[in-house]
Amino acid sequence: MFIPMPVLIAIGVAMLLLIGWALRSSRGRDPLMGGGRAPVRRPPSAARELSGVPVAALSPEIAEQVRGLLTAGRKIEAIKLVRETTHCGLREAKDLVESME
Repeated sequence: MFIPMPVLIAIGVAMLLLIGWALRSSRGRDPLMGGGRAPVRRPPSAARELSGVPVAALSPEIAEQVRGLLTAGRKIEAIKLVRETTHCGLREAKDLVESME
């Protein structure tokens, strides 16, 4: 039985399209594959400062260490120190350190 090559290629392409369509429709139901609802983003709290972390959250010793690092020109280490002590994100720590400059 002889089947021409273009027919075999067309059947293969059709099978790939059907498999892709089936996977795409199942992806909408599977949260691990990117389906489901989008994560809820919370608006920033009005009680916080613009930096996200109030300056009062730093203890006086840590604030003094941060100022010392800033005067020594070691801004990245100051940001790392703030992140470690306050457990905040990179942006909040950077804003807090820049507000102390």
